[in-house]
Amino acid sequence: MTDKFSKVFSVSVDPDEFLLLNETGFEQTIQLTEGQLLLFDGTSMKDNWRTLGVDWLIEPSVAHQNLAKPDIAGLGASTIVVSPQFSSLFLSDFGKNVELLECNLADEQWFAFNVVGFDEALNAEHTVRNIKNGKPSRIRKFKKMVFTKDAIENPGLFRVREAGLKYFTTDAKNSLYTIVKEHGIKGLYFHEVELA
Repeated sequence: MTDKFSKVFSVSVDPDEFLLLNETGFEQTIQLTEGQLLLFDGTSMKDNWRTLGVDWLIEPSVAHQNLAKPDIAGLGASTIVVSPQFSSLFLSDFGKNVELLECNLADEQWFAFNVVGFDEALNAEHTVRNIKNGKPSRIRKFKKMVFTKDAIENPGLFRVREAGLKYFTTDAKNSLYTIVKEHGIKGLYFHEVELA
């Protein structure tokens, strides 16, 4: 992958347009019983991973009955999962910091993205934190988020510790953003983040 890029984007899903995935009840019971809750916290999981059972999170309200099935879906609030139709685009040489972990959705093999580590890309000088009553807001941490371009080590897909669960990508060749746009993959939205 080339490191040449000019734009950075945050990655998000739209739960009002596309279905989300959730661990099956059986998976949640196993995790609680074994005391091993699934956390996408920046650490490697490939050596201890077993195929994760997932299912569509269906909201019974009328407003959510016509949601589309995405090509890349959100798995709860913690990560994204790619369908078998597009997984081959990411399985070989996508990013040295990304583990693709097998999931089972109705006997189909989907893959969850586990981004290992964090890029130290937040530009403290130009970023404006959202302060409420003298404390940082827990809901919306930043009024303005700015990254330092040279500090982005993993342009395909990366996380920044200060930004919580958010994922970021660039417009570099073979990045998540570029692959999604080139192949018309549905389910993700990209919002540009400022660079310094």
